[in-house]
Amino acid sequence: MVDPFGAADGLIGGAFAIFPLIFVGVIVLMVVLGVRGFMASRRRRDAIAATVAANHLGHLAEDPARVTYFSSPPFGTGRRRRARDIVWGTMGGRPFETFAYSYETESRDSEGRTSTTTHTFQVTWVPLPAPLATVRFTGDNALLRALGKLGGRDLDTESHEFNQRWKVWAEDDRVAHAILTPTVIDRLLRQDIVGRAFVVEGAAMYSYAQSASDLADLPLVVGALHDLTDAIPAFLFEGPREADPAS
Repeated sequence: MVDPFGAADGLIGGAFAIFPLIFVGVIVLMVVLGVRGFMASRRRRDAIAATVAANHLGHLAEDPARVTYFSSPPFGTGRRRRARDIVWGTMGGRPFETFAYSYETESRDSEGRTSTTTHTFQVTWVPLPAPLATVRFTGDNALLRALGKLGGRDLDTESHEFNQRWKVWAEDDRVAHAILTPTVIDRLLRQDIVGRAFVVEGAAMYSYAQSASDLADLPLVVGALHDLTDAIPAFLFEGPREADPAS
């Protein structure tokens, strides 16, 4: 006669035997992921140091002031905002700066448990001749959906392809339409900047992309920023003209 209690005891015993193995497996996985993260971080630091040395650039490990440089996404949200590995100098004789920007957000599951997520971006910016109203060019992809609620109105251009690939929000529609010259539209349609966003804010234009960079793409990003700023019509940077004096 089969003993059902004996079978149950066997199942319970087997479960207790498996639990330690699962626990050990989780610990091993955490160690492996930790080691991989450490090695990736080290490789990134080494690559940044090599780029800085080869191009005679400035480097600062961290600066809290940078987290308030801009107010458009990805800035101005989350907590524990940090700006690290700030690198600056000139490329092609023109100034730029880049840094890894991060912030944390919290989420709560259905059981009330809280988890923290760190969001990291690489921000690169170049100066403009004068301040302009804010204009944001964001790829119509997961990055746009994640940041969302950017404010302003979505503008369309005469280019269907551009309208499909980019969303444009503007503080001043007139400024945005003036910036969207055929040259700017053509530059934003090139494949080398897929996955990036561009923002005109104050006297700067910056680009950001998810995850911290090892700066291998720095020439491309700085070059794209300069291509775009060079294509902005010069009249936008001219201040209001005084009326001619009465004769």
